[in-house]
Amino acid sequence: MKTILISEGDPASINYELIEGSRSVLQKISKTHRIILIRGSHPLKAKFFKEVEAIPKAVGLYSLCTHSISKEDARQIRLGKPSEISGYVAYKSLCDSITIQKQIPKSSLLTLPLSKEWVIKSGQTEFRGHTETLAEAYNRPTFMMMTGKKLKVIPLTTHVPIQNVAQALSKVAIADLILSIRRTKLLKNPKIAMLGLNPHAGEGGKIGNEELTMLAPMMDAFKSAKFSIHGPIPGDSAFLRESKSYDLYLACYHDQGLIPFKMIEGKSGVNVTLGLDFIRVSPDHGTAFGIAGKGLADPTGLISCLNLLVT
Repeated sequence: MKTILISEGDPASINYELIEGSRSVLQKISKTHRIILIRGSHPLKAKFFKEVEAIPKAVGLYSLCTHSISKEDARQIRLGKPSEISGYVAYKSLCDSITIQKQIPKSSLLTLPLSKEWVIKSGQTEFRGHTETLAEAYNRPTFMMMTGKKLKVIPLTTHVPIQNVAQALSKVAIADLILSIRRTKLLKNPKIAMLGLNPHAGEGGKIGNEELTMLAPMMDAFKSAKFSIHGPIPGDSAFLRESKSYDLYLACYHDQGLIPFKMIEGKSGVNVTLGLDFIRVSPDHGTAFGIAGKGLADPTGLISCLNLLVT
């Protein structure tokens, strides 16, 4: 029996609307999968999930409350009104989902959006994001691969200030990245593009030398591992319609890869974590507190995540 665990993310966000909007897909998948929503004790509910007090043993849709908050705190959770309480619930849902995943090693994990700001305000001052939390929880390097219908992009550095990108690039675990790319079922003998860090990919050292001192050795490692890799390619032209296309793009920093990815893939993008022994996915969008409760949430990202998990 295959299992999909869903961490609820921030309950004050659009997440429960996304679940409702994905009802038909979830119900179809639940005929062959055990789907468990990990949540806190607050009034918001996934109405068509069966509430349980322990991990169920059969396929179906289940809602499992793993952490309690006081009734007073629960009343503070309102759609579109993020708070320290909603940030705490989001973080606890993630942690509890990881704990259960370790109990069911072959299970997949789908994390619904949370707000780093409100998780940090809830007391988790070192929190940097899902990808980093998973790396720490499983004690191994992890890599974010944005996956869409047309593009796959891995930002080599993720949630770090732009001034620290070059330093962070020097610490990328290239051997682990190569192994992760080789092991994932989402790529097969990919043709890879390495994006340059500097404008015009450094112009041979005229506009920075990171392409020569950092990126070239990375590319050599990929070539030694028998991968087809090209570059460094200027980031400002890599994604143009008339440019040569690749199966996978390695971006030097978060926005270099995610801005074009989101422009091209729209709401259908999926964030996949490489480096784990199981599949973790998340919709490629945020909490959208501004439209929560207004009936405007688009479930396309969540549906894309679910489809990826069962294909």
